[in-house]
Amino acid sequence: MEEIRKDVLSKSDIAYMMDPSVLKLDTTLEDVEAMVELCKKYNCGSCFCWPCYYPQLVELLKGTNTKFGTSLAFPSGQEATETKVQMAEYFMTMKPAENDMVMNVGWLKSGKYDLVLEDIKAVRKATEGTSLKVIIEAMLLTDDEIRKACELVIEGGADYVKTGTGFSAAPSTLHHVKVIKDCVGDRVKIKVAGGVRSLDTLLKMYKLGACRFGIGCKSAEKILAEADELGGDININDIVIDESEL
Repeated sequence: MEEIRKDVLSKSDIAYMMDPSVLKLDTTLEDVEAMVELCKKYNCGSCFCWPCYYPQLVELLKGTNTKFGTSLAFPSGQEATETKVQMAEYFMTMKPAENDMVMNVGWLKSGKYDLVLEDIKAVRKATEGTSLKVIIEAMLLTDDEIRKACELVIEGGADYVKTGTGFSAAPSTLHHVKVIKDCVGDRVKIKVAGGVRSLDTLLKMYKLGACRFGIGCKSAEKILAEADELGGDININDIVIDESEL
């Protein structure tokens, strides 16, 4: 998907950067249908659900501008590489535009960088021609581990570093985005997920370098309502980030 990087954002820009998801343990088909209606209403960029609903999601998205994305080894990332590849190959038969894989954070924290890299490269090969994001679960990492994870994502050939799954107790923060952006520069893009529940947070993260946001449907509705209340376009240069937030 095309990255939006502007000084002035419209409500439609904000909606396009959102990737609504329904990934709770009790998600139903009705939840998936409601998510698609939200995406249609606001023209969101892409959306995600559990794999058991992918066939229905593909059908529901026909005729819309919203892309279909998959979640590989979600949320743990600790499946065998061979399992991730088999999942990716199956998902690719449904022609997704994007694939989000979860890094094996246990391997990373154990210093098994060769295995982490092999894992990413194998999935990258299986998903050739689509956008690949690697979820590093930044809230479980030190700053140095975040930087190492980012370098492995880049070396593995992925397109995005993604902050989290939304399943950890702690949220993604402005600090995480800054550490990632300072490390990756423009070599890969940044997606944030987990903890983006207000327009203020989204805009600050955007200013720091994020360009995509994985958000639950209720939070997406709330953020777009907040954008409506502002009554016009938003100048990113007017967004103030205090040092204490970093």
